[in-house]
Amino acid sequence: MKNRVKIGLLLSCSLVGLAALTLRPAGAEHFDCILRVEAPHSQGEAGSDTTPPLGGVNPRPVVKAKVGEDVHITWKMKNAFPHGTMKKVTIHFFVVKEAKTGQKPVPDPAGAAGIVDNSFVMDFEPNAAATGALRLKFTDPGSYLVRVQSEDTHQEHDHEHFSAIDVEVE
Repeated sequence: MKNRVKIGLLLSCSLVGLAALTLRPAGAEHFDCILRVEAPHSQGEAGSDTTPPLGGVNPRPVVKAKVGEDVHITWKMKNAFPHGTMKKVTIHFFVVKEAKTGQKPVPDPAGAAGIVDNSFVMDFEPNAAATGALRLKFTDPGSYLVRVQSEDTHQEHDHEHFSAIDVEVE
């Protein structure tokens, strides 16, 4: 019986060690992203994700709101790239109506479903950050995607960075 316990403990330690070796080290990404959405009775926070794959890796938090309620949104994207300034990066923040909560293809924020669509271009020096804040009231029920993303870094870094949250409005 003692050998089984030792073998089980050894196997558990080995799996933990293997998992630690396969995890990406903190700070290995180019941006640290954080997005927060707060409604009167619900809130959500999303960290950094990347695309590809389509829709990212992490499931999106869901915030519940009611038509006409104040919804407060804040975001921050900070340069975590250890090799210097990232030039001419577009930061794109938008809120867009979705066909359903959690859908993977991102709806076009410039289209008819777009609620907010804002972007700007900047050079991100080491540790530089861009932030934004917005208060809005949804006038129609449905599912909405709130997203902040980098653009124009895919060619150099093989992916884009984003944070995203779904808002279900009743």
